[in-house]
Amino acid sequence: MILTRFALFDDRTLGQLIHEGQFYYTIENPWQNGANTPFESCIPEGRYDMIRVDSPKYGKNMWEISGIPDRDHVLIHVANFAKNVTGCVGLGEGIFEELRGVTDSRSAINRFYKQTKDYNTLDLTIRSGAIV
Repeated sequence: MILTRFALFDDRTLGQLIHEGQFYYTIENPWQNGANTPFESCIPEGRYDMIRVDSPKYGKNMWEISGIPDRDHVLIHVANFAKNVTGCVGLGEGIFEELRGVTDSRSAINRFYKQTKDYNTLDLTIRSGAIV
């Protein structure tokens, strides 16, 4: 699975997540002060494992991105705007005008979790670049 970030702003980061031919748009926090700041920054570029966890806030069988230095509980969950995530990744079906955030997040999450229901672990690569 690949998450390609294509728009980095002072208050948000947008990307595209592709898994088995299906794509989703992503919303994250911006990169804060050149550091991997827990609960404030997007995830550093790199390769990570995704594992299933139970979240008190978001429910059972959530996807957690693990192995991020100095971070834990980084989930993929419903979020339309960067203010809806605290170091996590929100998914959407589209992008709002002026790249303000992602649209139809609940629909995207439902589709993503249905698509990945038979997996207990996944590999995730995060990078920056152009999307197709």
